[in-house]
Amino acid sequence: MNLILTPFLWFKREFIPFRTLDRYLFFDFFKTFIGTLIMLTSMIVIYKFTDVMKYLVSSKVNQSHVYLHVLYSLPSMVDQVVAPALMFSVCFVIGQFSVNKELVAMMVAGVSFIRIITPILFFGIAMWLIMTLFGQTVVIPANKKAQIEFSIMAKGSNRLIDFVYQLHIKGKKGFYYVYWIDEKESTVKGGFNYIEITPDGFPTYTVSSQKAKFIPNPHSWVLYDAEEVRFNENLELVSRTKYAEKTYDFPEDLAYFSKPVRNPEEMNFFELADEIESRITKGIPFRNVIVQQHMAFAMPLMSFVVVTLGALAGAITKRSAGVASLGLTIAVVLLYYILNSTAKTLAENGALPIWIGMWITPVIFTYAAYFLYRRMNI
Repeated sequence: MNLILTPFLWFKREFIPFRTLDRYLFFDFFKTFIGTLIMLTSMIVIYKFTDVMKYLVSSKVNQSHVYLHVLYSLPSMVDQVVAPALMFSVCFVIGQFSVNKELVAMMVAGVSFIRIITPILFFGIAMWLIMTLFGQTVVIPANKKAQIEFSIMAKGSNRLIDFVYQLHIKGKKGFYYVYWIDEKESTVKGGFNYIEITPDGFPTYTVSSQKAKFIPNPHSWVLYDAEEVRFNENLELVSRTKYAEKTYDFPEDLAYFSKPVRNPEEMNFFELADEIESRITKGIPFRNVIVQQHMAFAMPLMSFVVVTLGALAGAITKRSAGVASLGLTIAVVLLYYILNSTAKTLAENGALPIWIGMWITPVIFTYAAYFLYRRMNI
């Protein structure tokens, strides 16, 4: 029991109440972080607004959709800049303390470097957890709404979007081949073909038509100019019948075809699990969905990694902290994204096991931070 309570007792002894040294360093860092976060987010908002400006002129729909798209994109922008803001802030503040010899004075007074930066490290761990939760509960729902607004804008500008053309897909009881979908009329046009398969893998019947309309209530499909061909258990032709119009109770609805593959980045952890099952049913590759499941937890870990590296890099800063911090932030964040993107691509394509591809980058950078600490004389 004492072993379990020891870390909590140490935390209470060291940080409750917050010491003057901790307040001095942490709040200096926190103010810099908030200011940097606001500045970087504002820059992305301006870029985003400039990028969608064309829809204010060309779109025939209400211009409020443009502003709503930018608004719903805001959480995603914040999510993107948290790690660079953390890296710059901790590197800048620790670098300032190092350049001004305040860091040396603290250590001469008997406070170890690790103890000095512990509040910031705890903040990095907290940000890992916060950004994981933020991504699942705020960013993903906002991204869905932003995509809806973008679709409205794009369609108002006479651009084809969410367009399904010549789709072959597996259903619960058979296989479909559909030509193209008119969502406004809830209709498949140009061709609708279906073959029902027994659990043993044998066809029972096929049906083809020029047009198929989905009726949501009651759930049914009305096929026009349809031809139905039925087989017996020996795969011998039993009948071939043509219908001007016939209703079928296919288990799939129109959305099954209109959005056969959803974007994994627009789904939370539980939706990703459902999407895997859905893709297995449809016969669609789902490896990238499993990758996104790991990404939901691995990517926010970057918040802690950059805080650790930033603190160590700031401690060895000998010149202007601002210039050094900016350069280090750009280099570390850029390298992190490049390595992570490369490993993600390899994992999605099967060149690496998924868990290795998604966790190798934070492991490498964490080891780099440990190696840097061991080489530093602090």
